[in-house]
Amino acid sequence: MLDGIFEQVAMIRAAGGRIAGARVLEIGSGWIPVAPLIYRIAGAREVILSDQHRLLHPRSVQAAAAFLRQRAGRLASELGVPEARVSEVLEVPLQGSLDAMLDALGLCYAVPLNGDTLKGEIDIAYSHTVLEHIPPAALAEIFALVRDRLGKGGLFCNGIDNSDHRRSYDEELSIVDFLRYSDVTWKMQCINPQDYTNRLRHSDYLDLLDDAGFRLLDTQVYVAQDALASIEPQKLPPRFRNKSAEDLCTTWSLMLARG
Repeated sequence: MLDGIFEQVAMIRAAGGRIAGARVLEIGSGWIPVAPLIYRIAGAREVILSDQHRLLHPRSVQAAAAFLRQRAGRLASELGVPEARVSEVLEVPLQGSLDAMLDALGLCYAVPLNGDTLKGEIDIAYSHTVLEHIPPAALAEIFALVRDRLGKGGLFCNGIDNSDHRRSYDEELSIVDFLRYSDVTWKMQCINPQDYTNRLRHSDYLDLLDDAGFRLLDTQVYVAQDALASIEPQKLPPRFRNKSAEDLCTTWSLMLARG
């Protein structure tokens, strides 16, 4: 995870984005707020964490801070900040309620993420290995909300795992095995909401950004060459047949857009 967030920070900076002093939104914070604290160390004034359901717990916040304190040297080196900045963010009393801990760390929590809970303007929004778990209709709503709240020149950065996540516990599967299922069959495979992946491809996310009014600035992709050699789009369900083999086998996307 650390490498992925460092890549995001580098991409934002390379495009002229200023993290220092920025008000930042994380989409899909989950249980352990490591990424938001990295953005704080990189200079963000405030990071807004968000989820559709409340997942954070005081112990998970303490665990994230402890994890990063043990890596202070690497954080300073990768982010180009003095180690004193790492200490400034992380060496704070983490006691009392969840809200008190978040406030001490320069974080706040918007749950559920919507126009009522996301107050004010933001400078940067990002996600990391989250968008693939959100239904397309909900993604469209989130992108529209982010576009509406981004200030002039605001940036939106997303790292997306487009692979079949079942590969993590069954290495016999192709990394894009899930593309062979019909929508109905795949829905049955995802009967547990924790297992849901939307199977959107890189091009689908680009279309969602465009529909929401974003302008793409930069993108990096990884194409699984082993899968590319065997994929046959014409044999896949209709929703995938008009896509290129490279698009179907793009298993990692990092993209940066301007609002």
